[in-house]
Amino acid sequence: MSTNYLRSFIESVSDVPAELERWFRGMRELDERAHGLQVQLEADCQQQLRLAAEQQQHGNKRAKGAGDMDAGPTPPSQPGNEPVDLDQRIEDTTAELLKLSAEKTNAAQQIYDYVDQHIRKLDKDLKTFDAEIAVERSKLGLPPIEVAGTDAEAKRSRKDGGTPHVMTSEELYQAALAAADASEPTYCYCKRISFGEMIACEHPECLIEWFHFECVGLTAENRPKGKWYCKECRKLMGKK
Repeated sequence: MSTNYLRSFIESVSDVPAELERWFRGMRELDERAHGLQVQLEADCQQQLRLAAEQQQHGNKRAKGAGDMDAGPTPPSQPGNEPVDLDQRIEDTTAELLKLSAEKTNAAQQIYDYVDQHIRKLDKDLKTFDAEIAVERSKLGLPPIEVAGTDAEAKRSRKDGGTPHVMTSEELYQAALAAADASEPTYCYCKRISFGEMIACEHPECLIEWFHFECVGLTAENRPKGKWYCKECRKLMGKK
């Protein structure tokens, strides 16, 4: 079952490159549109400043000529539509730039959420995978696995002359429980699923068959070298 997690994850991320390429292509298109609008906005603003300067200069000339009695009547100015259209265009361009900026921010957040979703799934699958390995090791009678901590914990352990963290019986049980199926069988006197180191009773008619080390008073140091029988089967066999 362990390979199922890897296979499932590979299948789930198979479309990630294409999805990311699509997202980033869309963001590039937003950048290109925004750049074009920025160029247009800058040109419109410069034109608006130039028109304002020309109008100011024209107004000064009119004020100077107003006191000249010999001057002919000044023709009424005919306001053009260009300044009004320019102001509206600047307003519209600014609004469009703000809209594109919001779209780009939203796209960046969606990319982050999309990648984060797959990272979280990978973390979950790895934890389940590790728990399943611990269960399989315990069924084979292998010693508990060492679990690497964080970099800070590892440095502190080396500095203090400590050893890597070894999973306790309760930690192994919780890990196995997290990885277990609903139909996982129970063993031992404690009626719990398989975890940690276990030993099998050699009696062919043993009703329990498998036992956790801690439940029968065994450790890695006093592991039986020969056949081992549970206390019920020893009674049936007349052994102490």
